[in-house]
Amino acid sequence: MKRALIALAALVIWSVYPVCPAYSAGGLSVNIVVEPEPLHRQLNAEETYFFNVTVANDGLSIAPGQPTEEDPWIQYTGYLNTVIDIDWKASGSYDFGAATSGYSTQLDDKGLTNVFEIPVNGSSVWESFNHTFVRDAFDFGVKPYETLEVVVKARVFFEVYNVSVGVDGSHRGPLATEASITLKILDDKKVDYVEGKYLDMASEVEPLRDVAEAEHLNVSRFMGYLADMNRSIEAGDYFSALKTYSKYDDKYRAQLISSLTEESSASHGKTVFISQLEQDLDFLNISYSILEDKYVSLSRTYQAKQAELEAAKQSLSTAITAVFLASIAFFFVGRRSVSRNTHLGEQTIDMEGESHDSEPGVR
Repeated sequence: MKRALIALAALVIWSVYPVCPAYSAGGLSVNIVVEPEPLHRQLNAEETYFFNVTVANDGLSIAPGQPTEEDPWIQYTGYLNTVIDIDWKASGSYDFGAATSGYSTQLDDKGLTNVFEIPVNGSSVWESFNHTFVRDAFDFGVKPYETLEVVVKARVFFEVYNVSVGVDGSHRGPLATEASITLKILDDKKVDYVEGKYLDMASEVEPLRDVAEAEHLNVSRFMGYLADMNRSIEAGDYFSALKTYSKYDDKYRAQLISSLTEESSASHGKTVFISQLEQDLDFLNISYSILEDKYVSLSRTYQAKQAELEAAKQSLSTAITAVFLASIAFFFVGRRSVSRNTHLGEQTIDMEGESHDSEPGVR
């Protein structure tokens, strides 16, 4: 009989209050703010931080006793139930072949709950708690190359009750809103590890500065990786610096080795080519020396022959001159002789005949 009366009352209430959505004009929102603000989302080990959780009503309209959408027998109490969880996790990754697999291990957790009345439209409520992170990665057994994460998650539930039980039996109902932030624990061992890895990377990349005009090696690319890691360390962002090194260690170092191998092979080919050129040059130098010696010998021979030719030309010129003079002399001597003979011949004729030159009376 009692249950029948309760059911009748619930039916009356359900008919008076029509079912409306749990969210209207934006609903509820939750926000988590950490103070002091962690630099690059890093929490320093052994320091205390305050976590402020704010729940704002952005237009939610729910009245106590209003039924939920799922079941008219389940009604809202007008209160919210907040659950804040803090989880410590170790995360990392490992490679096998060309694949990479990540993992996450739950280490510890802490939970906080609270109940407060739903704020009116346009207002908000908040709660705050603090925590000192006295345990670092070493205390949790987390390796330096792994990451110790702290996940803070705030969930806001509507508080509801069953009409058949009453408000005294209220419990968590539908999820209204939630938010989470993931932070990382930074300790001295992590700082030393990252800075040591930077030195390891620098020892492999810095010598590339002396490589000039490489054909298969992009020197500026690898120098850029080193510069990126250095900038992250200088900014205090050690996890980003470690991420850069992990990429270099997992992928870029293999590319560097491959590029150096190709460059070495190309350099060896160039060395062989240069060695052949040097041999050809030596052969040409020897040939040049031989030709130079032949040239000197021929030049000397030419000069000797030229001297002989000049001497012959001089002798020939002298001979020609002598012959010419002799010819002139012979010409004149021969002409005189002919003239004399002519006169003698005439006298002979005259002696045999009449001589025009004989004086009269001599006959």
